[in-house]
Amino acid sequence: MRRLLIGLAATMLVAGACTAGNSNSSSDKPVTASSNIPHTPVTLTMWVHFSGRELDTLNSIIDDFHKQYPWITVKTVGAKNEQETLQAINSGTPPDVMSTQGPDQVAQFCHSGAWIDMNPYLKADGIDLAKVSPPAATTYTAFEGNQCALPLETDAYGLYYNKDMFAKAGIDGPPKTLAELEADAKALTQYNADGSIKVVGFDPLSDFYENPNLYLGVPWNATWYNADGQSTLGTDPMWPQILNWNQQMVGLYGSDGYQKLQDFLASLGGANSEWSSAQGFEQGKVAMAFDGEWRTAFIKDDGSKVNYGTAPFPTADPARYGSGQIGGTVIAISGTSPHPEQAWLLVKYLALTTEPLLRLAQELGNVPTTYAALKDPTLQNDPQFKPFLDIFSNKYSRFNPPLTTIGTYAADQQGDFLTKFEAGKVPDMQAGLDQLAQEIDNQQQLGS
Repeated sequence: MRRLLIGLAATMLVAGACTAGNSNSSSDKPVTASSNIPHTPVTLTMWVHFSGRELDTLNSIIDDFHKQYPWITVKTVGAKNEQETLQAINSGTPPDVMSTQGPDQVAQFCHSGAWIDMNPYLKADGIDLAKVSPPAATTYTAFEGNQCALPLETDAYGLYYNKDMFAKAGIDGPPKTLAELEADAKALTQYNADGSIKVVGFDPLSDFYENPNLYLGVPWNATWYNADGQSTLGTDPMWPQILNWNQQMVGLYGSDGYQKLQDFLASLGGANSEWSSAQGFEQGKVAMAFDGEWRTAFIKDDGSKVNYGTAPFPTADPARYGSGQIGGTVIAISGTSPHPEQAWLLVKYLALTTEPLLRLAQELGNVPTTYAALKDPTLQNDPQFKPFLDIFSNKYSRFNPPLTTIGTYAADQQGDFLTKFEAGKVPDMQAGLDQLAQEIDNQQQLGS
């Protein structure tokens, strides 16, 4: 789950989002239980972000859905992004069912009525969601009591480490604290004769591969908002601690560490190398990496020979070790769908039924989002995948930042600030954080 950096213009499209579906999202409106839904033939359109092999897997699962509900035909359209979803909602022509790559826009869609509240459907079918899915997932699919989405697989971030490099350096196991990570990174780094980085122990730059999610603050238990909904980026002492740690880690690579790390990423093929077999960890050029559970599938599919292990990412507070950043695909029903009951059958099948969830989990390398699917022995017995199941189940794991109606704005602005800070373009750290918090508060007022 890469953060969906779609920009302010796209983010604010939903401010005028079509609310024709608001009547559908009322928890007081009676709905028909699934067993009583008429068998009148209908065709549903479903937009998803999946493409290629992932879309083929989903379509095969939907073929099985059609066998169970032969009167419902599902037309899937792949490679749809958040901006296209927002535009479709605002034009009044969204698909019946939407699946998006992350939950960043859930609050907007819930608040506007662009996605219907599924609480009445859950109630009509006697489903207690709290007994089906862990709260870590159901909290990032709801807003203000409106369960306008359901989790459809999730991501959990942890640490990948090269076992051969660890053994050669005499390191017994993965680091559990940030201080241990720093020491290990220094011991594992190798340089070329010209002083450039040959193997990086750990690349701390905020724009390296999945690191934007690292700096959303879960390892430090950093907060984004106070009880009044105001940004705490300028007041929570964890944010200066995060920036200081970042600066210290960059300094491991010398006074010109920032440039060396930039050059190192360029030597791998740039940011796009993350999604090819040239990926740094897979090539044995990165000793430790912050990444999601899906990397296990990429390593296998790319034919990488790296001998690796996985573990939770180190934390500032040892008591929170085992937790991590989580969040993934969500699925929802359009507020203007002419077939909400049939759409509910599809959503329930994909999001709450064990067999489809396990097929997605096993073939795509994602964490399933129901208690029943999480118990799957195939996943539980995979030593490289199980740590991510444990991270997802940890009580301290969460999606960060919390859902608000400004979507990705806060994360986008914070990411831009980090990039400037690392490049030495922020002369006063605290003043910069204060300004960042003010910008987020101003946007909250505009988006409320």
